[in-house]
Amino acid sequence: MIRRSAPRELSATPLTGFKIAFPMISADGATTAFSGVGAGRARVYRADDDAVCVNNAHHTVPHPLCRCGFYCLHTMAAARDLTCVPENRDVVVLEVAASGRYRRHELGLRYAHQRVRTVRTGRCRCGRAAELFVDSGAGRLGWRRLVACCAGCAGDRPTLTLDTFAALTGDDALQARADHEPLRRFVIATGGAPRDGDAVVEAELAVVNARIDELHARVEDLLRRT
Repeated sequence: MIRRSAPRELSATPLTGFKIAFPMISADGATTAFSGVGAGRARVYRADDDAVCVNNAHHTVPHPLCRCGFYCLHTMAAARDLTCVPENRDVVVLEVAASGRYRRHELGLRYAHQRVRTVRTGRCRCGRAAELFVDSGAGRLGWRRLVACCAGCAGDRPTLTLDTFAALTGDDALQARADHEPLRRFVIATGGAPRDGDAVVEAELAVVNARIDELHARVEDLLRRT
């Protein structure tokens, strides 16, 4: 029987992908970051960060027999569709540069290193364009979750401007922008216009694909034993 090993995929050149995330701010107000949806809520990550495995600190990320790693979708449209789900109403859409080891799936990638290039907010719950971030009332240990809203709905509550959010990521390259596009509003960008559909999200959605990946790896293991 022919033995085949799973392909080893590694990218030195960043691949573009799209995902959804919750904007976060540290308890002391000194740093902003992001948190995923679903299983991704377990970890807060920075604008430029490496994926870690919370189950096994010794294996490479992403591992074929694990669900670890960052996830992204190939298209902006696919990530935008996820924002229609009620529990994802307050997320932002990220354009990311994925690099390092990765595993390709039908809808996107699972990968080792990520740099956030662009952050897009939706509209305020009143329907107007979001201009500021305010405390959503939710969060996790050491971090508060933010939600984008308009100045009118923010009222007298403490607010964080989009520019300040970008500055507090610690990435000097993040610049605030105010371009408009259908359904979403351009908020923070780092170099280059977004590309919808040419490169490489949301891995919480791709958990299904990760399980397929795991199944393929197990099949390969059985083939090697025969």
